[in-house]
Amino acid sequence: MDWIVETRDLTKVYGDGAEVRALDGVNLTVREGEFLAVMGPSGSGKSTLLNLLGALDRPTSGEVYVAGERLAEVRNLDRFRSRTVGFVFQMHNLIPTLTARENVEVPMQAGPIPRRARRERSEALLAQVGLAERADYLPAKLSGGERQRVAIARALANQPRLLLADEPTGNLDSASGAEVMTVFRQLNQQQGMTVIVVTHDPAVARSTDRIVALRDGRIVRDELSENPYLEDLREFRLSALGQALLKGRVPEAIQGMGLESLLPAMQSVLSRV
Repeated sequence: MDWIVETRDLTKVYGDGAEVRALDGVNLTVREGEFLAVMGPSGSGKSTLLNLLGALDRPTSGEVYVAGERLAEVRNLDRFRSRTVGFVFQMHNLIPTLTARENVEVPMQAGPIPRRARRERSEALLAQVGLAERADYLPAKLSGGERQRVAIARALANQPRLLLADEPTGNLDSASGAEVMTVFRQLNQQQGMTVIVVTHDPAVARSTDRIVALRDGRIVRDELSENPYLEDLREFRLSALGQALLKGRVPEAIQGMGLESLLPAMQSVLSRV
């Protein structure tokens, strides 16, 4: 199998006293060229998982393999990250005093790439994300969606095999968020890049090809994206209200609103998704 990512019994525990198990025995494989969303509520472990895949943190136990390398055996993690993994975060983290082009050039400055080649590559990457005419703009002159697209171009500067995005649309309006997801889709389809997006937004997740849902540090669902209404039902099933209805009870706070009469039907539907 052409796996680019594999985790084996991956566990991450925080705290010395009352420990918090952010991840609890996660087994995940991602094939090269996949476009994957990792979903879950706050505290489900999705950002922790992304940090471990990107070698930004180390697991308490278990193994992580990326691009055929066991991360526990990689001596120079900084070099590994710069060559293998591209990161896009919720906050674009652009340097405010540098232009869009100069921001994209930053990751290339540690390598042997000549100045002229850095400039040409940064301009080509900005054109790729639809910002060729904004190359000389400072971040303050760009919209939120444009700044995030600059961040994507920067993440691609050293031609990584894996692109990791942590809530990349979290601070954007729906239109700008859709633009960012379109860029990811184009990178995946046109260049075969593996893209893993962490999100709490079902609409963002449905724009990928595969959805992995986490809850309490464990994978509770791993399926190909399907009918959007079915995805909505599955998300509702995982919610506190969905779980209560599935167990045959209506929470006291919303009793008297008519859900009691619908309870058998709701149980039937939720038990089948």
